[in-house]
Amino acid sequence: MQPMPDGLDEGQRAALRRLQHAQLAEARRIRQAVADGYGVPVAQLRAPGRTREVSEDRQVAMHAMRARLLWPLATRNAPFPFERIGALLGERDHSTIMHGVAAIAARLSGDAVTDRCLRYTARAINAALDATYEGAVARHAA
Repeated sequence: MQPMPDGLDEGQRAALRRLQHAQLAEARRIRQAVADGYGVPVAQLRAPGRTREVSEDRQVAMHAMRARLLWPLATRNAPFPFERIGALLGERDHSTIMHGVAAIAARLSGDAVTDRCLRYTARAINAALDATYEGAVARHAA
């Protein structure tokens, strides 16, 4: 975790840590949803391999994390840090994550077939994550 900013009382620090842990848990759920959606184990997304198939799956996870998550700071929410995404995907450098996010963004604005496939995948990931939330809420309410 990043060091806590000055000027926060212990309650505020604890709340900020809880929010950051919740976002990390959400990032892990995104990673799992991508792995499930593409039929690859999470270990393969974290592995150092650079085959085209796994690299593209990993880039989808990178883009989904960056697009869906925010990183709570003391005074504002920031985009989910490239460094955190890299840590979740096999200790990859932030510049690798930046490239992966940009590659998927470019493909989304590219040809129509790729765009439809990636958007379908994004909807499937979001549906899987929403189902996880609904299940957790139902278990909590019971």
